[in-house]
Amino acid sequence: MGELTKKQHRILDFALDQLFNTKSIIAPASIKDFSTQNVLSRILRLEDKRTILLTDSGLSQLSRIVTTIDEANVFDGLANYSDIWSACHCTIEMLFSKGMRPDNGLELLELLCNKLGSEIDNHTYAVPLYGLKMEGIDAITIGTMKIVSSPQSDLETSGVKYNHVNLPNILKSTSDYLWLIGSERGTPRVSQDKFSEQALLAVGLLAVHAGAIYDRGASVFRIGVVLSPEDAHGRAVWFSWKDNNPQLTEHHTFIRSQPFVVDTLVSKELKSNTILTRGFQILKLNDKNEIEDAITKAIYWYSDAHRDTALSMKFIKFWSCVETFFSMDKKDITRSVSIGLTTVLVFGGYKFVAEAEYISFKKRVAKLYDLRSHAVHRASYKHVTERDVAELSQWVAWMLINMISFVERGYTQIKKIMAISEQLDKKCVAESKMSAMGPSV
Repeated sequence: MGELTKKQHRILDFALDQLFNTKSIIAPASIKDFSTQNVLSRILRLEDKRTILLTDSGLSQLSRIVTTIDEANVFDGLANYSDIWSACHCTIEMLFSKGMRPDNGLELLELLCNKLGSEIDNHTYAVPLYGLKMEGIDAITIGTMKIVSSPQSDLETSGVKYNHVNLPNILKSTSDYLWLIGSERGTPRVSQDKFSEQALLAVGLLAVHAGAIYDRGASVFRIGVVLSPEDAHGRAVWFSWKDNNPQLTEHHTFIRSQPFVVDTLVSKELKSNTILTRGFQILKLNDKNEIEDAITKAIYWYSDAHRDTALSMKFIKFWSCVETFFSMDKKDITRSVSIGLTTVLVFGGYKFVAEAEYISFKKRVAKLYDLRSHAVHRASYKHVTERDVAELSQWVAWMLINMISFVERGYTQIKKIMAISEQLDKKCVAESKMSAMGPSV
């Protein structure tokens, strides 16, 4: 649990004194008093059915209290700003109702901890997953999550009560999907955000794996989770439940490729591949080194890119994955990107490109990156072909596999990889020039 600094304690004490001051509240005399800015944040509904309003000063002090607690990370990231605001607002309502006030900021903080503590729990989510098939297997474990054909068995094993939900009808309506199941700790808002991010990264790594082993890279796949209206054709339905109250909560949203087939062979590969295992571990790390952080960002963009329906946007996002590692040199990013990507694919732990192709491959990389510049800086959108995107998607998948292998070998800094890339590039360019000159007489 995070702790407040002495300065933050003083800020809370001062804000509390100002908040519980006659200048911070008014009793509304007419409907006009409610026609002020941020009126919903100002309203305090008391237990005796009275209503009072926070003045500008009162609202400012409440915001200062919430901001100070949020910046101190008192709840270790398990509650966000909105959670703290709601808890603080409810607590202030309760205190004014009872005619009480905390002696100091620390006492107020204890009240907030008690309120938010009851909301912080392990939340398990079961969401539909599209773009993936299982053949000859019933479940796949990916990191701390798993993919199943139906969540019903997990609900029963976990003792989740679902009699109030028409589960058979829901499962029938989602029969075309697999289900991704995983747990995250926090308030409902935080745990859902954390799960959504981890789910996105997990399917992104699956897409990387698919992009690495198929000739057309990830261009023929679209793997994703159905959490929003844009993710499904019709109604999107998913579930959640808490450890301390295993009762199923049903969530509904309404809307707006080729499946990656996971058979027995691919399932064994997912389990035995040490690079993928390390990749899933990296995604869950709280304290990442520079390369691990870049890998996570790149997988996020890969996940987003392979699902985008606009060709030019897919192209730009795939390049964002590369830029995560090789855009440190702001003066000549094209050179940095072409050298970085080429050397990683030619000389990385897995040599995806032959050394003899170094010069020609680097030229091809530079040409495609120039197309990316046309899209970003000149708003071009018809200049990128399906082949360009398919080719790039596979390069990026290969790059990420090698980057994870670098982490396995103890690398932590991007600049170290870039320095080695520069040396290898000079060597290859020099050898190419010597070869072009022919044997000396």
